[in-house]
Amino acid sequence: MSEFKTPGVFIEEIPKLPPSVAQVETAIPSFIGYTQKALEKEKNLRLVPKKINSLMDYETYFGKAKQESIVLKDTLDKGLTIVKPTVEFLMYYSVQMYFANGGGPCYIVSVGDYSNGVSKAALKDGLDATATEEESTIIVFPDAVSLTTQEEFYALYQDALIQADALKNRFLIMDTYLGESKHEDTIEDNEKVNTIQYLRKRIASTMHAAAYFPHLKTVLNYDFNDDFAIAHTGLQVTGGPNPFAGAIADLAALKGLSDAELLETTPDKKVFIDILESAIALIEEVNVTADVKIDLAPANAYLLLLKGTTLTVFTGITPVLSTLVTKLGTTEDKKGDADGLKLKDLKFSNSVLYNQIKKVISELNVVLPPSSTMAGVYAKVDGTRGVWKSPANLGLNYVIAPTEKISDKEQEGMNVHEKGKSVNAIRNFTGKGTLVWGARTFDSESTEWKYISVRRLFDMVEKSIENATQRFVFETNDANTWVKVKAMIENYLNQLWMSGALAGTTPEQAYYVIVGKETTSPQEIVEGRMNVQIGMAAVRPAEFIVLNFSHKLQEA
Repeated sequence: MSEFKTPGVFIEEIPKLPPSVAQVETAIPSFIGYTQKALEKEKNLRLVPKKINSLMDYETYFGKAKQESIVLKDTLDKGLTIVKPTVEFLMYYSVQMYFANGGGPCYIVSVGDYSNGVSKAALKDGLDATATEEESTIIVFPDAVSLTTQEEFYALYQDALIQADALKNRFLIMDTYLGESKHEDTIEDNEKVNTIQYLRKRIASTMHAAAYFPHLKTVLNYDFNDDFAIAHTGLQVTGGPNPFAGAIADLAALKGLSDAELLETTPDKKVFIDILESAIALIEEVNVTADVKIDLAPANAYLLLLKGTTLTVFTGITPVLSTLVTKLGTTEDKKGDADGLKLKDLKFSNSVLYNQIKKVISELNVVLPPSSTMAGVYAKVDGTRGVWKSPANLGLNYVIAPTEKISDKEQEGMNVHEKGKSVNAIRNFTGKGTLVWGARTFDSESTEWKYISVRRLFDMVEKSIENATQRFVFETNDANTWVKVKAMIENYLNQLWMSGALAGTTPEQAYYVIVGKETTSPQEIVEGRMNVQIGMAAVRPAEFIVLNFSHKLQEA
C-alpha cells in the first residue's frame, strides 16, 4: 500500500495478467563465409553479425557473387561448350537458395572478401563472432567445401559443435566435403573411405547437428564478367589428334582423282568442276574454326575458268589443289573465334557468336552443398507447422536434381548406422521431384535425441523458459514464487500441447511441471536455489509406416 501524505485522488494500476513465456525464434541461421563487401554506410561489417530479411538486404550490405572469367572450348560432339569455373565463394548463391526455400530473417557473418582464398582460421573467427547472438540458432558454412582438405573441413565442424554444446541452443547443418560418394580417400592405416565414411570418421555422434547428402544441382547460373577477355580454345589439343585429319585425307583423295583424270586421253571438264567444288566446300567448312583462314580466291578463280566455254587445257588445277593440300596440312585450330574478345563487345560485332555463348552460360548450373537449402526448409517448416514437425518429405525449390542418385538399398546404410551417425538423404522421385528423405540427427543411436524435430523442440522450450524465468531471479524463494513459476510454465506447455507439439490426449499425459518442496530441499533454499523439473512427451515423426495386408480367400 502506497503512503499518501497529500490530500487528493490517486490512481494505482494493479497487474492482473500472470507472467508468461515468450517463445524464442527457432530458425534464424548464421551464414558464415566470404562476401564481396561488408559495409553499412561507413561501418565495417567484417566479423560483425548483421541481421538481414531479404536478398536485397544482402546485396546492399554484402554485394553479389564473385564474377568469373569465361573459358570456352570447341568440341567435336557438342560444338561450343563452356568450362565450369572453379568457384571458391558460394555465400551469395547459398543465401539465394535459403530465401528460395522459405528462409526468413538470418545473420550474415562476413569473414573476408574475394581477394584471398578460403581459410579455416577465418571461418573459425566468424563462428566465434556468432557466439553472442542468442537469436541465432542454426550454423551454416557455405564456403567450407572450398577448404583445401577434408581434415580442415571437419575440424571446422568440430569447432562449431563445441560451441553448440556450450551454448545449448545451437544446431549445425553439416554437408559432406564432396557431393558424390564414388571418390575415395586414404586415411590412417591405409583405409580407403568415401566422403560419407570420412564424415563419420572425423565427427563424433552429436545431437546438435544433422548431415545431408548429396550436393544439389540448382537452377542458378554462375555470374560471369562480360568485361573480361574470353579464353576460347579450339578443337586442337596439344599432343592430340589433328581435328582436320579427316579433311586432309578427303582433300588428298580429291587431288588423286584429279591427277587420274588428267592422265585420261580426253579429260572430262565436268569431273574437274565437281572435284574443285568439293575441295572448296571442304575448305570452307575448315575455315569456320581454323585459326588462320585458307585463301580460296585462286581456287574460286580457277573454278570460274573451268565453267567457262574456252578453257580446254586443265593442268592448272594441279597447282591449285596442291596449294590447298599444303595449306590444310599446316592449318591449326587451337583458338576459338571468341578468344581474347569481350562478351559485351561481341553483342554488337558478332551477335550469332554472342547468343551461342549466352546459351552455353545459361546451361551451366551452380552446384551447391545442401546446408543452405535445408536452413530454408527448417525456417519454412517452423513458420508454417512448428519446430516439432520434421523437416522432411518436402520438395526443394530451385533444385534440378541431386548430384548423385540414391537407391533404397544405398539409403539403408546412410539412415541407420551402428554408431548412430545418420546422414539424411536428398533423393529424386519420379513424379515428385527432389525431396528431403531423412529426419535424423547425427546421434540417431540415442532414442531420446534421434530426431531433428525433437532436439530442436527441446532447444526452443529450454531457451524460452530460461529467458522467462530470469524475472524471478532474486525473488523470494517461497510458495508464492513457486506457484507463479509453475503456472507460467504450465500455461506455455499447454499452448504447445494444443498446437500439436506434445503427445497425449490430456495435458497430464503431455507434460508436467514440479517446483517447490518436491524439487528443492531446505538447504538449497538457504543457498538460494530453486529447482524446476519439467517433463514433456514430444511428438515423433512416423518414419516407418508399415501396412499389413492379408488375402481373404473367397469361400466356395
